[in-house]
Amino acid sequence: MSKFLLILILGSLITFGVISFNQNKNISQATENSVDNYAQTKARNVANSTILMLMSTVADDYDFRVVSPTTIQVLDGDVTYFVIDETFEGEDQIKFSVTANVYGVTKSVVAYTDKFPFFPPSFRGAITANSSVLSNGNMTIDGRNHTALGTVIPETGSYAIWTTGTFTQMGTSDLGGTDLKIDYVPSNPANPNVIKENQIWSGGFPDSPDMVLGGPATGFPEGTLKSIAQSGINGSQYVTNPSGLSGNPLSGVTYLELPTNFPHNQWKDMDITGSGVLVLHNSAKNAIMKNLLSGTFKGIIIVDDLIHVQDLATVIGTIIILTPAPTDGNCVGNSDGKVLYSTEAVFDALTGMNLEKRMFNYGFSNSRLYVTNWLE
Repeated sequence: MSKFLLILILGSLITFGVISFNQNKNISQATENSVDNYAQTKARNVANSTILMLMSTVADDYDFRVVSPTTIQVLDGDVTYFVIDETFEGEDQIKFSVTANVYGVTKSVVAYTDKFPFFPPSFRGAITANSSVLSNGNMTIDGRNHTALGTVIPETGSYAIWTTGTFTQMGTSDLGGTDLKIDYVPSNPANPNVIKENQIWSGGFPDSPDMVLGGPATGFPEGTLKSIAQSGINGSQYVTNPSGLSGNPLSGVTYLELPTNFPHNQWKDMDITGSGVLVLHNSAKNAIMKNLLSGTFKGIIIVDDLIHVQDLATVIGTIIILTPAPTDGNCVGNSDGKVLYSTEAVFDALTGMNLEKRMFNYGFSNSRLYVTNWLE
């Protein structure tokens, strides 16, 4: 065999070896890249799925929190998570933090949701009205946020009065509230920042109790609250005459659908002790709630026409007045009554009846919480 032929054979073998080595190297690298991409994708999916699972758990059990990092096994990886209350961008939020490790690849996801996700936007202050409003006597209307026990929660409140008409402060009545996270102690005269007059409601002021809670778009087609009241669940009551109420404390959804003719369209001189959602409404929007004399009601009052929260009566939560034309003046209080804005009392009223499960992103594939930020 000539030297030339030997060199040719050896060169071919070396070339073949180099090519095979490079091919094997490329195949190995491609395999590694494929496995790495798969692991990254799976880690991301596991982390996001875990966050959604945790959000669903909170939606079912609002008090659910995991303060210390907890590790569980999910599919082919380990997941470490916690759920805590935290202030983010100046707002009270719920923080969901998840780190997934799949095949040695780590992916972290953090999400934030509103702390009170089921608070209807219709409630724009301690009293929200579709007509002019007047306060008199020693009445207190305080839009600062309160706990359900009446303790002020700083910098988280709303207005004392939000109205499509005008507001008049008379007597020694005091008004306070919160504007741009600044709290204003109830005073006379009130700080103008806690009163919103001549406001415009985009799309028109709600004309029924169900529309106050969002209407069909949020799971409250017409007749929903009435139907819940008629069911009797959690002490709910439906009556067409105040004398038909079973007494105090009120609970669940209490719905009075009174006749439209005077004087049968009035509920007068009552003790309002109780909680939940209290509705006084008829088709003419002239059902009158007059002279709330005593008791403390915690939650939501939706009424066509309100006259006089007075004497020893206290509302902790919010009141919304539907009528644009009050039948007996526009004085919401002329004595010592109190209306204290409380997101906690409103939230308790909704969650206590599972009404929140009708609202805002509810469905099989949704978290049912307002997601404000999702960080990957």
